[in-house]
Amino acid sequence: MIRILLTKYWVLAHLLLVAGTLCFVPNLSAWFALWAAGSLLLFARFLPPVLKGEGFWAARARVERTMGRDVLTWAGLLAVLYVGIALFNGPREWGLDLSSFNVLDLSAKPKWRFTDPPMAFAPSAVLPAEGVPFFVGLLCGVACALAVRAALPRSQRLLALVGVGLLAGLVAVFALVAPGWTAGLPWLGGMEGAAALWVLLFCVCLGVTGETFLRRRGRLCAVALAAACLNILGIFAFGGTLAIVLAGMATVVWLICAGFAARVSGRKLAVLWGGALGAPLVLAALAGFFLAPGGRDFAVLFGNASWETFSTQWSFRQALAFDVLDLDPMLGVGPNGLAHFAQQVLDANDASAWELWRSGGNALPCDLTRLLVERGLLGAILILLPGIALLGRCVVRGIALSRLRTRRLDYRYCFVFVGSLLGVVLMLVFSVIGAPLHAPAPLCAFLIVCACLAGWLPRPR
Repeated sequence: MIRILLTKYWVLAHLLLVAGTLCFVPNLSAWFALWAAGSLLLFARFLPPVLKGEGFWAARARVERTMGRDVLTWAGLLAVLYVGIALFNGPREWGLDLSSFNVLDLSAKPKWRFTDPPMAFAPSAVLPAEGVPFFVGLLCGVACALAVRAALPRSQRLLALVGVGLLAGLVAVFALVAPGWTAGLPWLGGMEGAAALWVLLFCVCLGVTGETFLRRRGRLCAVALAAACLNILGIFAFGGTLAIVLAGMATVVWLICAGFAARVSGRKLAVLWGGALGAPLVLAALAGFFLAPGGRDFAVLFGNASWETFSTQWSFRQALAFDVLDLDPMLGVGPNGLAHFAQQVLDANDASAWELWRSGGNALPCDLTRLLVERGLLGAILILLPGIALLGRCVVRGIALSRLRTRRLDYRYCFVFVGSLLGVVLMLVFSVIGAPLHAPAPLCAFLIVCACLAGWLPRPR
């Protein structure tokens, strides 16, 4: 009995503790990430859940074998090491470059630049502290994804998704109740990053709700629906135009699917069951819209002025980012590199460019471009490897399933797969117009969902 209590849900509880800490605690240190990831992987290795018909030592051997063979283990290790090296290869001071200055040449003037890092052949950081949030999110996210793939059975993966959805939804509630404490949610990547996180988990929780409703798992269905309501509450209270539009479209699709699910479930009073699945989401969306701090202005939210301003800034910053990338295309210029190096590549005589730069702040609204600028071509490839390993597994399994001609498929967890896939796609859309995946909690949640995604694909019967 003691072994069951220690092993059955211990890895799941530890995973949710890590995800909850990322959602609620700002300014986490790199040492916390090392402790959280290390302890999670140790518990997954030595106290894994025991599957039906399996002994405790067989479960440990299974997890050890899976971790050793999983490409995510080695891809994640390379990515984390690359990002971690930059935290120790700095800081870089701002000063005069006298290396090419000739005192006999009166026309030559010394230039201001950042000093070289201690290790010129390795990735560096102007201010190492600016790279800690991404390191925390990457390390914790890879550890959670590896624990999901190696240790958690499919039933506990559903609990993990719903648990992360509840944690993210509670952030929205705290942001409404105590706006001074949240103060823009900077550890979630600002309100834009939080909205992307809520959209991701809203879609995932809708998928879990539909699947558990069809499987008559009433308690889990109710909890998943509550998590979806909390997430859409945050979207309509704090999200931007795109987040609200996408969440609204997903809600309309869900209302149609809820009516279909209520009919095929075989329950009586299918109309009432469909309403019970759809009405809470509509009420939560309306509550978020009317409870938003400062109210919502339709003219501002859906007007052309905000879109024109964003498109101008976005195109300007993408071009500026590639100019900064030319300074060190292989290793990048380090965390928050655009803020430190943009003024070195801006034309001193271009007044309009300087005005755009001053009015838009230091942000670089694109995850991929930011990754290239800060980590270089080499770093971008290494950091993308864990995501490629997770999503590539889904592609390989999908191709294998498409070639099956003689065997029937089991479409159990189809709702979860569709919801998770939609959430992943929408998160990637947000990463094109923003940088939510550079914040710890959205990155960790994204990797957890990607790690679960392949398990929801149809299987041969």
